[in-house]
Amino acid sequence: MGARQGVRSAVAVVAATLVLFSAQAATPTQATPTPSPTPSPTSTTAAKLADAKKQVQALEEQTSKIGEDYDEAVQRLAVSKDRLRVLQGDISAQRKKVDELGEQVRAIALIQFRNREVDPAVQIFTSGDPNTLLDRLSTADKVDQDMNATLAEHQAEQANLADMQRTEAAEADALADQERELADLKKEMQDKVDQAQALVLQLTNQQVEELQQAEGGSTGWSLNELDGVTANAKALGAIKYAVSKVKGGQYVWGASGPNGFDCSGLMLAAYRSVGISLPHSSRAQAGLGRAVSRSELRPGDLIFWYHPIHHVGMYIGNGKIVHARNTRSDLVIQTLSSYPAPWAGARRIVG
Repeated sequence: MGARQGVRSAVAVVAATLVLFSAQAATPTQATPTPSPTPSPTSTTAAKLADAKKQVQALEEQTSKIGEDYDEAVQRLAVSKDRLRVLQGDISAQRKKVDELGEQVRAIALIQFRNREVDPAVQIFTSGDPNTLLDRLSTADKVDQDMNATLAEHQAEQANLADMQRTEAAEADALADQERELADLKKEMQDKVDQAQALVLQLTNQQVEELQQAEGGSTGWSLNELDGVTANAKALGAIKYAVSKVKGGQYVWGASGPNGFDCSGLMLAAYRSVGISLPHSSRAQAGLGRAVSRSELRPGDLIFWYHPIHHVGMYIGNGKIVHARNTRSDLVIQTLSSYPAPWAGARRIVG
């Protein structure tokens, strides 16, 4: 047993020595790091463009959402201002009514005072004509009744006036809050626009052009493209107005013409030109007319994008749309298929 144990120990020592030697021999090869490939200028440019595109589109989508909130806030403010104007007119009329009742109260009080200069008991003994005395007493009672009725009416109308004035104060406070909200939204939008512009300025002209193409390049359009197309006359009029603004129109938040427009403002102005009233909000416009599918589109239909909706354009036929795209692109005509935003539906306003 002792000899066999000695042999096993020797074998173990030799094996351990071989393993140690092998590990030491392999270490230098394993320790040498494999150099990473140097990115080519082309891949760096592509990555920069892709990143810029992603950031710019995200910022502009955020801006579009804020812009929709801005349009809705503008509409609420307009409604509040109209309501306040009506209320102020009612207050003016109510104040006049209260003043007239006050004059009546003072006149009746004066008559009452004159009729009561002499005590009724004295009048009985000094009056030579009982009938005259009774007439006087009857008149005095009538004056009292009129005085009480007029005074009660005056007090009621005065209370109504006070209620209306309190409502006016509350409306004025709400109006001030809405105006502050608008100012905050406008600043937030401008901050997003500035951030997107700063990113674009870092790109070369070629990269900017590629970014524009990624959003769908602009294209031409002619009324001849509508030849043979059955379309409502007012819808055609709206199309003519919208496309006429493409060349010189600018994207301006909350604007609806004559030269500045946001997306829903362009649709509003186009249909306003043919006597049809639309609200200044893409979400509100999405509830008008009747729904149509993408395959059913006709010239003049409104198309909506994003969820929730915050962009709108107009189908003008031959697979093309016109819309106020964004502050970088202003107003454009492009193919519907080239616009990358997620489809949210379409509505037919007339026809």
